[in-house]
Amino acid sequence: MYQIFEITLKTHEIDVDKNLDKIKRLNWYLNGVTLVKDDNGLQYILDLSDFTLKCVMGDLFPLSEGRWLPEDFSSREELVTSAITKLRELPLNLEICEIRRIIKHE
Repeated sequence: MYQIFEITLKTHEIDVDKNLDKIKRLNWYLNGVTLVKDDNGLQYILDLSDFTLKCVMGDLFPLSEGRWLPEDFSSREELVTSAITKLRELPLNLEICEIRRIIKHE
């Protein structure tokens, strides 16, 4: 699996159990301490222990590891924008602190 980017979040108050039905309707599922959403070959993994969201994809083809810039990879930047939209749809009080645009093989 390749991690495409990681978003660090800040939360003010979060109650997943109270909002689990709404979360499930948005096609996220709870897997231990993570919320996971599968989306056309991508997987968004929201780790509730450290409030990070990772976007990962399978090893269909090799990607060069390392940092990337939004202006160099518009399709990857569209994924970041899409992930932010998906985060804002969640009934959780999340705020974006940092976006790390880096490819890592996991």
